[in-house]
Amino acid sequence: ILIVDDQDFIRLLLRKMLTQIGVAQVIEAGDGESGLRQVAEHAPDLVICDVRMRPLDGFGFVEALRRQPGGETLPVILLTGQADPDTEARARAIGITAFLAKPVQGPALHAQITAAIRAEPPAARS
Repeated sequence: ILIVDDQDFIRLLLRKMLTQIGVAQVIEAGDGESGLRQVAEHAPDLVICDVRMRPLDGFGFVEALRRQPGGETLPVILLTGQADPDTEARARAIGITAFLAKPVQGPALHAQITAAIRAEPPAARS
């Protein structure tokens, strides 16, 4: 699983939670641009990505990811502190798989990962 978040503490927290639920390999990126490089290098099974980052935010990351070979079907869970209808609609339009509200709780994270892995690929939903 790839974590894309500009906050070190959030990445550490997510890494701990993922390790506790048995995720074998966790890869990290501090922004959307380095996240795209990590996807190309490591081919993760799932991405957990924050919305608000610079220079490339979560929306820009997912839009660019969906244009990459193989990226059109990669499950993405979007982390957000603002789960308003406009943010959710924009995210769904660009093909995110699921939302996870901050602060992240272990059981919710596990449930979203399980659902995202079982979900129909984003490209098939379009």
